[in-house]
Amino acid sequence: MPATDEIARIWDRLFEQKCFLSREIDFLLKEFESKRKDIEVDSIFKTIENITDIKNTQINNLNEIVNEKAIDSNQKLSESLNICNQFMELENIYAENAFLEETRSKRKLQWEKIMDKITSEYSQINIEFEEKERLAKEHHKNLELKLK
Repeated sequence: MPATDEIARIWDRLFEQKCFLSREIDFLLKEFESKRKDIEVDSIFKTIENITDIKNTQINNLNEIVNEKAIDSNQKLSESLNICNQFMELENIYAENAFLEETRSKRKLQWEKIMDKITSEYSQINIEFEEKERLAKEHHKNLELKLK
């Protein structure tokens, strides 16, 4: 059995790499974690620098800009409100004008009907007058003829 023990040892040396692999894996993990920590630390410092820059300079600038724009926005909103009120007043006036126009058109139609009625009555009277005038002239001619 010494031969089999020897073969087992050779087999272990050639193909059994658990110890080596576990040491290599541990080494790679430690190296990766150290590089990753360095990258994360750099990222954290950059973020902190950006935050302090924003805190020191940008917040005041933002407040000034917001205050300026808020005043402009308030002015523009009040102008818009005034314009809307003017439109509302014009709409009310137009509605009144529309009502007045509607009543005017109704009165105009009534007036036209009255005028048509009067015109037709006068024309009828004129026709009757002309007929009576013609009859009177004929009667007068007949009387003159009888007198001669």
